Amino acid sequence: MSLRTSSRPLRSAKRRSLTDADAVAFSAMEPGGLPVLASPTTPGVPLSVWVDAHASQVRRHLHHTGAVLFRGFEEGAAALRTVVERVAGDGALAYDDGATPRSALGEGVYSSTEYPADQTIEMHNEGCYSWRWPRVLGFACAVPPATGGQTPLADSRAVLRRVPADLAGRLERHGVRYVRNYTPGVGIPWKEALGCDEQGLDGYAERTRTEVVRVGEDHLRTVALRPAVARHPESGDWVWFNQATSFHVSTVGGELAAEMVRQLGHDRLPKTTEVGDGARFAGAELAAIRAAFAAEVTTFDWRRGDVLVVDNMLVAHGRAPFTGDREIRVAMAGAWDWSGPQTRCTEHADEETAR
Repeated sequence: MSLRTSSRPLRSAKRRSLTDADAVAFSAMEPGGLPVLASPTTPGVPLSVWVDAHASQVRRHLHHTGAVLFRGFEEGAAALRTVVERVAGDGALAYDDGATPRSALGEGVYSSTEYPADQTIEMHNEGCYSWRWPRVLGFACAVPPATGGQTPLADSRAVLRRVPADLAGRLERHGVRYVRNYTPGVGIPWKEALGCDEQGLDGYAERTRTEVVRVGEDHLRTVALRPAVARHPESGDWVWFNQATSFHVSTVGGELAAEMVRQLGHDRLPKTTEVGDGARFAGAELAAIRAAFAAEVTTFDWRRGDVLVVDNMLVAHGRAPFTGDREIRVAMAGAWDWSGPQTRCTEHADEETAR
């Protein structure tokens, strides 16, 4: 995703005098230890004020475990933007270059992905198909679902260890190609997704390190080559950081994916992935990656007022099906790009050298 910082200045949270009684207990949630649960030991602690005073402590937990769930604080979902900005040390980011629909709720806060309630959103790290992505994600529960609707989490370090070594090594060398085809009436219109008009395409291509091809008058294609594995700058750990499966056409289900290929052909699929060398993923390879995620997933049930902060490189997330109303808000901060993290993607290195 192409990210830009909101124009609203980064302000200090409205302060309340915190006392020693305003202690917060951190504990691992069971099973799996993700996320770390942070709860006040006394009532009435405003979350934005506490995080404003203890942002470095939250960062230490994030860089170690990858996710912190704040529960039982005052303010609840209303504190989301402030919390994300304080933890990232930067202003909230706008959601550009999106691959899924969501609504702007104002002031750098968005709805979670608007996807049918009876379907699963696969595990993924936010925006890693783009040149730039958010380092910190925040989720806040304004309305919990009646059933289901969890935001599952998975440690990206552990996922990398579970992906078969030959497959992980292949993607580590070649990276992942993210291919999007924009045609009338199919998927998000390209002007909305790319945030530009015809005259802005060259600038978009240069800014986002993306190949843009005008295939026909009614057909625009973008191809983005990104690394699949990266090194986290604070922890030093290598992480699985790509959307090889969640961006692939098969994420809609085998039968529907086959029908889309039959009707549209591979060259007109709204979005899909390939190995960085241009080879198509085999079904067994995609299944192995999904199995690695499944083995590491942990979940918790949302409660009204919960605020979840995630290190986007260390932890992947998804969404379970649900019933009833569900309002989970999202905010992002701390833009980084692929020039920053250490990778071993030879194709990516060759591409940058050529530039």
